[in-house]
Amino acid sequence: MFRLAALIPFFSLLARAAEEAEAHAEPSIVYKWINFGILIVALIYLIAKFLMPVLKARSSSISNDIAQSKATVKSAEEKVSALTSKLTNFEGEIRSIREKAMAEREIEAMRISEQSQILLAKVSSMRETEIGNLTQAAQSQLRALTVEQAITIAHARLAAMSDPATQSALVTSFVDDLKRQEAR
Repeated sequence: MFRLAALIPFFSLLARAAEEAEAHAEPSIVYKWINFGILIVALIYLIAKFLMPVLKARSSSISNDIAQSKATVKSAEEKVSALTSKLTNFEGEIRSIREKAMAEREIEAMRISEQSQILLAKVSSMRETEIGNLTQAAQSQLRALTVEQAITIAHARLAAMSDPATQSALVTSFVDDLKRQEAR
């Protein structure tokens, strides 16, 4: 900007010289071409000095933007190809996961069936053991009840068949047996 300001007095001198020349006489064609050449050189200088760096900066900015865009497009294309390959493999992966789940489910069903059979066998064995124990307990109770009833019946028969004298003779006989056994 300061350079442009420095050129303003130069252009004003050129303009003044052109006015004075015009005022005195008609300049010749050579002066007109020289003036035109100076004007062209000044314009070329101004364009080269101020406009070219702006155009070069803009050109390099555009080149950088194009390079970044190409890199972005390449990255996007790589992502798209990666996603496409994942999607094509996705159905196969789903199928393999389903097959694996079905196999695991069958294995689990077999394991549960085996455990159920084992539990049923244990329950059956425990049932048979419990039935056997209950049967033995019932038989023991029946024997005890039978013995009790037999004693009650025997006691009633003895009481009905014997009188006090017979009972006294039995007790004496029993005591004598005990003494004899003790003596031995």
